[in-house]
Amino acid sequence: MPKRLSLLLILVLLLTASACRPVRDPQAYQVIAHPDGSLYAGDQVSFEIVAGSDVTERQTEIRVAFGDQVLGTNPVGAYGIGQRRQATFWWVWDTRPLDPGRYTLTFTSLPEGSSWTESFTLRSPERMPESQRNATWASTTSACCDLYYITGTDAERDLALLSRLADEAAAFAAAQLGAGPGERVPVYLMPRVIGHGGFSWGGLYVSYLDGNYVGNQMEILLKHEFSHHYDTLLGGEYLPPLFQEGLAVYLSGGHFKPEPIPQRAAALLDLGWYIPLPELAADFYNQQHDIGYLEAGALVQYLVESYGWGAFNEFYRTIDLPSDELPAQAIDSALQANFGLTLSGLESAYLAYLDTQRVEADVVTDLRLTVALYDTVRRYQSALDPSAFYLTAWLPDGTQMRQRGILADLVRHPERPVNRLLETLLRQAGDQLFAGDYPRAEKTLLWTNRLLDILES
Repeated sequence: MPKRLSLLLILVLLLTASACRPVRDPQAYQVIAHPDGSLYAGDQVSFEIVAGSDVTERQTEIRVAFGDQVLGTNPVGAYGIGQRRQATFWWVWDTRPLDPGRYTLTFTSLPEGSSWTESFTLRSPERMPESQRNATWASTTSACCDLYYITGTDAERDLALLSRLADEAAAFAAAQLGAGPGERVPVYLMPRVIGHGGFSWGGLYVSYLDGNYVGNQMEILLKHEFSHHYDTLLGGEYLPPLFQEGLAVYLSGGHFKPEPIPQRAAALLDLGWYIPLPELAADFYNQQHDIGYLEAGALVQYLVESYGWGAFNEFYRTIDLPSDELPAQAIDSALQANFGLTLSGLESAYLAYLDTQRVEADVVTDLRLTVALYDTVRRYQSALDPSAFYLTAWLPDGTQMRQRGILADLVRHPERPVNRLLETLLRQAGDQLFAGDYPRAEKTLLWTNRLLDILES
């Protein structure tokens, strides 16, 4: 990166850092309003009330009021993959009757009754970007799916391509899993990055935009999410994330791109990054994301190669739901029942399998930089786009959004200069990594993290 450009980037961040640092909420709770960015008169506003570490378990409910009107009372509970403790209020403040201006809402913690207020500014709808004012929900059908998109977005432009890719991925995943055609699958094409770009719950949610800084390939992403969809339809009392995510990676032929899964998992040993299976099974989603998914994918591949698809599938579908026992113990019991093998015995055999893999130096380098890239993506999201962070992603129900005519939760996202700058750097690093230009990718990631260091200092 030219020295002059580097100095310019640092200057931009230094000038914007003070404006971008989050304001510390003095209360026991942090209030997050949605949609992100500016609010406009006419929005249907949601709230996340995140409990601080000093909030006791007895404080179980939050009440939100606008003047004399109680908008809702909801319990504090676990939210998202990360199980963050919060009270969640979906679209409780309907501002359509209101004029632009500044308004105050009251939040009350129950049962003790302590209250605090928060003020929110509603801008004039005329100040909303024209692309948002004119956008609507639209849909098309393909062989597998009902595809929902927002007009004027990149997904609408590339709808024919996306329909074909969805059909191919759905057919592939259904065939691999032996699933019947089932009902049509709803696919929501989101014009913003959320998480790593894909989710599956009651349908598929896929990020699609030219500025996608996550950089995953659509063919792989769709195969992964359709694998989850049909896997869930086939059922099982307990589908441990270790095997659920591992199966999707294995069937897709990679995580974010096509990759030699066993060889890359073996590279984890070279890097000292291998996570013991009981630890990975116990708290899968809170382990390092890229390592956990890769290790799980290779584990499923090992089991299928060793025992056959039918035997693996029977084992996977008959794991009992853990009660008081740990997930690892439930897996151990199913392994003994199906293969006469303990989890410890499986791990020993799996490690021996990884030891047989020939690992090229480029595989180690690529894996090391892949982990660095996506750690930096998540670091950026945590700091500057928390609604996108995968453990607590803000992902509203698609059916409800369409019925209510709500677009803003997916259309709006942080677009300050610092966001655009860092997302550009992340896209560059991803392009360089996927092209195999490792020295430039490493240098770009170094600069990106230095800029985040400045911002967070």
